[in-house]
Amino acid sequence: MASEQIGTNISSLRKAKGAKQEDVAKAVGVSAQAVSKWENGGTPDIELLPLIADYFGVSIDRLFNHTAQANNNIIDEVIKYVAEPIDAHGGDFGDPDETPDEAFAESMERAREICWAANLGLCGTKTFEKMGFTVKQIMYDIQKKSSGDLFLHSQITNNAGMTLTSISRKLPYSLLFIEPEHGWAAEFMELEKYRKAFAILAEPDVLECMHLIHTKEAEKKFTLGHFAKMSGLETNRAEEVLESLIEAGYVEASVLDLDDTQQKFFGIKPSHIYIMILVLMRIYIEPPVAMMQFNIRKKPYLRSKEESQ
Repeated sequence: MASEQIGTNISSLRKAKGAKQEDVAKAVGVSAQAVSKWENGGTPDIELLPLIADYFGVSIDRLFNHTAQANNNIIDEVIKYVAEPIDAHGGDFGDPDETPDEAFAESMERAREICWAANLGLCGTKTFEKMGFTVKQIMYDIQKKSSGDLFLHSQITNNAGMTLTSISRKLPYSLLFIEPEHGWAAEFMELEKYRKAFAILAEPDVLECMHLIHTKEAEKKFTLGHFAKMSGLETNRAEEVLESLIEAGYVEASVLDLDDTQQKFFGIKPSHIYIMILVLMRIYIEPPVAMMQFNIRKKPYLRSKEESQ
């Protein structure tokens, strides 16, 4: 019955918040006995529902356990919450010049909060309840401890996937890897392609030049001589490095006819994936302190060919 359901939900929300019946009663303007009555099968007056929902930070649908509608509402609210700073300046994503960098930064910060909250949600709330904390208290405590230069992160692994989430602001990131139905290995390329890509980056001077081209604007063209001067390499070596970067897809070459001669130009193709790779390699080479770690995965990370079929 609806009355029993709402009473059960109020009880669960109260305990998750770490509140007493008296706290709920004071917040909504009723007696503690009234709250007790709700939790034992009674139903609050309809005008109290918004106050109760606001106190627990949930929708009225959530009080009645209308999860499908509540989840749709949550998605809509998350979109609006993250988009609000951008929308305040016109919200024209096709014309970023119309939106100041501060608005994008604020939206990114809001997205970071959502990712961090989702990361905590993957731990479930029961674990924290047994420790005598609420999820919000955990978030607040960690944020206080991460205000300095500490490089901390949270990692969660289970049989459905894994996450890596930065707790500190020194290097913010949030990564979610949901395991595909047939496992990660089934979606990998041939190992030789990975080996070739790693080999190109491992060549002398290539990684330094990768850094260099990611400091430049993508649209500008340059000649071999300019690249040699820019990188400090001999012309022959600069040409070899450019060929490696073309093969890796980070530089493109074009030929123009100028005064009856052909001139070769190069264009930079910077990629956000390169930055992500370096962040992941930083975590791999120098693992940060895992302030919160839940590793309950039983399966191997890579399935055999037979298991993937």
